[in-house]
Amino acid sequence: MGKTFVTTELGGGGTATPETAQIARTGVRNLLIHAGILQGQPVTAPSRMLSQDDDRCFHVTNHGGLVDFNVTLGDTVAEGDLIARLWDSQHTGLPPREIRAQMGGIVIARHHPGLAQPGDCLAVLATELT
Repeated sequence: MGKTFVTTELGGGGTATPETAQIARTGVRNLLIHAGILQGQPVTAPSRMLSQDDDRCFHVTNHGGLVDFNVTLGDTVAEGDLIARLWDSQHTGLPPREIRAQMGGIVIARHHPGLAQPGDCLAVLATELT
């Protein structure tokens, strides 16, 4: 139909922070300048190129429960670091299952909302390309 559609995801989970709202405002302004609708120079920021080289990037659970994250988006973790604890919501009194990093990397995605089901991806890691 000749229409251009532009979208982005900034933090996910259907929420916004002051930082992500500012990124969105800057992005819209840059797009309007690029399209010739607004005058001015685009505001740029450094870019980071990330890679997901293998399946170890994806941290999938075989169990359901309440996810208690130990990391947030953008954090750097080493292999073996605690990413989250998964508390069984069907059986009380059990210790949580620990979800540990299968590799070193940057946390680029995490499960939302806090209740996970078997088969859900709890976290995704990536490595930075140099």
